[in-house]
Amino acid sequence: MNGNPLSPGMPRSERHSSRRAGGLSSLAGRPSASLLGRNRCDVYLRFVFARTRDRHRRRLGILHDVSDHGDQADEVDEISEWLNRHLAIPPKDVFSGGRALCWFRVEAHPCIDKVRDLALLLERRGERIWQVYSRNPGLITYSDENQVVAVPDSVRLQA
Repeated sequence: MNGNPLSPGMPRSERHSSRRAGGLSSLAGRPSASLLGRNRCDVYLRFVFARTRDRHRRRLGILHDVSDHGDQADEVDEISEWLNRHLAIPPKDVFSGGRALCWFRVEAHPCIDKVRDLALLLERRGERIWQVYSRNPGLITYSDENQVVAVPDSVRLQA
């Protein structure tokens, strides 16, 4: 091990799985079989930019900044308006000073479909987008029917 803490009894390969959003297998929107497993467990999904931004080590979620989309601005605005109507905005205090991340519940199909449409628009513009699945997003500080906000264990354990 290289100093990264892992959940006891859960190999890293089963803890997270990521795929490029534009790949044929990822468009089905299903997590890998190893994440679903035999027992019922919650699985969460994030859409992130493949490359890191500025000095950030973590990859930004694609909803973090949905501006500056040029000729696709109308489609992006339509998706943003739909998400604003159907997806609750968590209170600021649940983000633990900007350390927490938002994850979709894999059961939130309408929201995920809209964000997948946004990911495809971004990919047409030349961005690489990844879908990241996880069973363990970290310490959950907010939850609703479509999403959770969680502080990743890697961040929480450093504090």
